[in-house]
Amino acid sequence: MKIKDLFGGEIVGTGSDFIVVLKGKNRLLLQFTSHNIIKLKKEATPYGSSI
Repeated sequence: MKIKDLFGGEIVGTGSDFIVVLKGKNRLLLQFTSHNIIKLKKEATPYGSSI
């Protein structure tokens, strides 16, 4: 499964290192060992945006 397969799903749970997504009848668990969240300056597209 790819991240793009989760689009259209609903986030139904979160924790310090996981997210649970409900898509259709399936609940999907995403676990992260490490992560970075960066707010991009341009909101139109994440591609080519300045950080």
